[in-house]
Amino acid sequence: MKMKIIEWVKRYATAEVFALIGAFLGASVGLFLTNNLIVSAYCAAFGENIFYYGLIIIRDVRNSHKEHKKNSKKYGFLSFVKNNRDLIVEFGPAETLDSLVIRPFWMYLFPIVLGNFYLGILVGKLVADITFYGLAIIGYEFRKKYLK
Repeated sequence: MKMKIIEWVKRYATAEVFALIGAFLGASVGLFLTNNLIVSAYCAAFGENIFYYGLIIIRDVRNSHKEHKKNSKKYGFLSFVKNNRDLIVEFGPAETLDSLVIRPFWMYLFPIVLGNFYLGILVGKLVADITFYGLAIIGYEFRKKYLK
């Protein structure tokens, strides 16, 4: 189990740092433009997604390119489709539930409860991450086992 945890940390930790930056930027823009915590919470989730998946996609495609080159294969359209399929299997169910309901809810609630906007966004993000990773890791392990 320890090796699995190390693998998951390597897969997700850097993307989480980028995601936190995206969440704070999105929340700030949403609050600045609308002065509405609900809009700000959705903007935080959107900003987090852009930064998180931006890094994940770039890294996965780059790794796939390297693997293809190492095996003297061409990275083409089908390879790109497989990369996207893998991401959908890994993140699809988790992200759908997370982006539409869970993450905005916590990022709306915690700034109110804690009385501090940025601390609330951070705590809301961390609470939402628990549910997200519970589902995403199941998708990741399924993908590794069945979609080689």
